[in-house]
Amino acid sequence: MGCSFSGLNGLYDAVNGGGDVWINENRFKIIRQLGEGGFAYVFLVKEVLSDPGISKKFRDPSHISDDGTYAMKKVLIQNSEQLEMVREEIRVSSLFSHPNLLPLLDHAIISVKVAQDQSLKHEAYLLFPVHLDGTLLDNAKTMNAKKEFFSTSDVLQIFHQLCAGLKHMHSLDPPYAHNDVKPGNVLLTHRKGQPPLAILMDFGSARPARRQIRFRSEALQLQVWGISF
Repeated sequence: MGCSFSGLNGLYDAVNGGGDVWINENRFKIIRQLGEGGFAYVFLVKEVLSDPGISKKFRDPSHISDDGTYAMKKVLIQNSEQLEMVREEIRVSSLFSHPNLLPLLDHAIISVKVAQDQSLKHEAYLLFPVHLDGTLLDNAKTMNAKKEFFSTSDVLQIFHQLCAGLKHMHSLDPPYAHNDVKPGNVLLTHRKGQPPLAILMDFGSARPARRQIRFRSEALQLQVWGISF
C-alpha cells in the first residue's frame, strides 16, 4: 500500500488542486477539496489511466466512473487508537454490498515520518464513488432558502431506500447497526424523471447490533456509548 504524498506539504498541495495520489497500484489526480471534518478531508480525484486500472478491482461494474472521477477520503491518524478506528471503519465498510450503501472501492494506510521529531504516524486513503449532488442536509438547506420542498413521493422514496440499506446491514451475521443515521450522512443523486437516489454513508460508528452484556459496567459503557451517538 502506498501514496505519493504525505504530511502537511501533501495536504497543502491537495487543497490547492495539485499533486497526484497513489492508492496501491492506481494513480489519481486531485481535482479539488469537497469537504472536511476533524482529521478527515474529502477530495474529488480523477484516475490517471493505466493498465489494468482501478475498475478491474470492482466486483460491481456499476461502481465504474464514466469519467474516471471518484471521492477520496484522507484521514490524518494521530495515535494508535485512531489507527484502530480507521481499520475498523475499513473492515466494516467492506462487509456491505447494497445499492443504497456507499461502497468502499479501495483503501491504503501508509506510515509517515514526522519531520519535527522523526516519529512515525499514519495516513489513510479511502476511495468511494463520487456523488456531487451533495447530502440530504445540503439539499434541504438549499431548498429551504428557496422556499422549496421535497414532494411527498420523494420523501417516501428516500425513506424507503434508506430502510432498504439498513435492512441489508441488519440482515448480516452478525447484524450491524449504523448508529449515525442523519441527513448529513445521506448522499443524494438527482435523476431525471425518477426520485432521487439515496445512499447512506459513513460507517465509522457502525457496530454489531447485538452485544452480550455480562456485567453492569458493560451495560453502563454501552449506554454511554449509545447516548454519544
